[in-house]
Amino acid sequence: MNAKFKELKFGTSGLRDTVENMTDMECFINARGFIAYLKTCGEFKEGDTVALAGDRRPSTYRIKRAVSAAIADMCGIVDDQGQVPSPALANYAMQNNMASIMVTGSHIPVDRNGIKFTRETGEILKSDEPGILENVRKERTKVYSASEKKSIFDKKGAFKAKFESEFNKLLKAESYTGESGQIYIDRYKCAFGNEFFPRGTKIFLYQHSAVGRDIVKEIFQSLGAKVFAPDIKIGNEPLRSERFVPVDTESVSDKTLSIFNKVLASNDLDIGVTLDGDSDRPLLVYREYEEGRPTDNVKYITGDILGLLAMLGLQDLNIKIDAACVPVSANDSIIKICKDKGIELTQTKIGSPFVVAAMNDSIQSHSGKWNVVSWESNGGFLTGTDLTIGNKTLKALPTRDAVLPLLSVIHLVVKSGSGVSELIKTLRLRFTHADRKKEFPIEMGKAIMSFLTPKDLEDPEERESIKKRIEEAFLKHDGFGKPENVNYTDGIRMLFDNGEISHLRPSGNAPEFRIYAIADSQSRAREMVRIGIEKVMPRLIESSNAMTK
Repeated sequence: MNAKFKELKFGTSGLRDTVENMTDMECFINARGFIAYLKTCGEFKEGDTVALAGDRRPSTYRIKRAVSAAIADMCGIVDDQGQVPSPALANYAMQNNMASIMVTGSHIPVDRNGIKFTRETGEILKSDEPGILENVRKERTKVYSASEKKSIFDKKGAFKAKFESEFNKLLKAESYTGESGQIYIDRYKCAFGNEFFPRGTKIFLYQHSAVGRDIVKEIFQSLGAKVFAPDIKIGNEPLRSERFVPVDTESVSDKTLSIFNKVLASNDLDIGVTLDGDSDRPLLVYREYEEGRPTDNVKYITGDILGLLAMLGLQDLNIKIDAACVPVSANDSIIKICKDKGIELTQTKIGSPFVVAAMNDSIQSHSGKWNVVSWESNGGFLTGTDLTIGNKTLKALPTRDAVLPLLSVIHLVVKSGSGVSELIKTLRLRFTHADRKKEFPIEMGKAIMSFLTPKDLEDPEERESIKKRIEEAFLKHDGFGKPENVNYTDGIRMLFDNGEISHLRPSGNAPEFRIYAIADSQSRAREMVRIGIEKVMPRLIESSNAMTK
């Protein structure tokens, strides 16, 4: 065919790109490469089933069709689970010893999408990626070498009409929800029981276009909570939308918070929750109180603290937790709290593949005889081992899950009777905030990383030189102290002598640049991120450009 299209690349977790670049041909090639890799691992043979699902983006069904065509072309059977959360699909596939493929762009804008692969043992790890990419390369060669007449694709990389209609038969209706959804509901209902939440527990569920909006509602209701999820509009924004709404639980927009503010205040509710597009990342928003009275202000629990509270909530349920794994970007208060509670803590690079790998290492080092959990700064919670709850068992689910942390934290809050604000105060936490510079060229992000990274990490002179460059970008009159330590585990994490932390990290496969901050107050953490985007980034761009000239 002599075809040339942009090749998809792995980011932190899975493949992502613009919808335009995710052609039928490219998605077909990558799905075939994944299955070919499974064959080399002895995890796929002719006639095996692969579970498939997707989120509610308008491009998802087309991409699912390309993936299903690849499965069938590899002599596999497509088990289309329709529209279900990523953790529901992974849970279903793992319980049935099969691989799964989720088509989702998670929280990113609607003009982008992605593909997430899961082996029968759980998420693919970074150690799997080279093998997958090598098989993708081989499959691409096969597809590209086909003559135009014999190819199933046209010159634009789309399926030819006769093949498109044929491949449509491999999928269920676009709005279909498979049995994996009910299995996911039963997972929590069976483990916690229908009286898990104290009587009178009420929450607001912002459903927007989250693929798990109905499933999560049913889970909470089955455990005894009253869920307020009206199909109304707040201004011009429907609370339940057929148009895709990108909700980022790590960088929460003012628009999202304003929706929670209006609904909670007007309905005398204290807690609201939502999820991202594929419903594996949670968000918990709460009304602030002053002198025992609710205010008109709302706050949200950052994902790293939500994960910490979830772990503490599990302990409150008499579930033994021996070890935890979190990304290096997480709130540093977690280190002290885990130490005080005798929980072994491992810090990793950012991304679920890294925390999953750390959990696996922890389990193996103790012969699997202890309980290991992990969470990410986006709030997704992972369980590496089965957890015993009374005489029930919650099976391990080593992939991001939004439901367990929400259940655990809300139960802990309601049981305490003190509200979210008071519960958080008892932990004496530091405060985190994160945001991202959008439409930021990937090459520019690499240039900044190079500018602030010594060629030899062990060279003390080079490291001192880097600290001077940091001082020239993070200025004293903006409130920054002198850099004391620079950590390169994932991106560049800078500890200043006033105890504050700023963490810079470019996206691996999207044109954006994330900035994280940790400070002694929420307002200062927010200010640090704002200054980082508005002032520090331009200085670093100018300095890195000057160095390369």
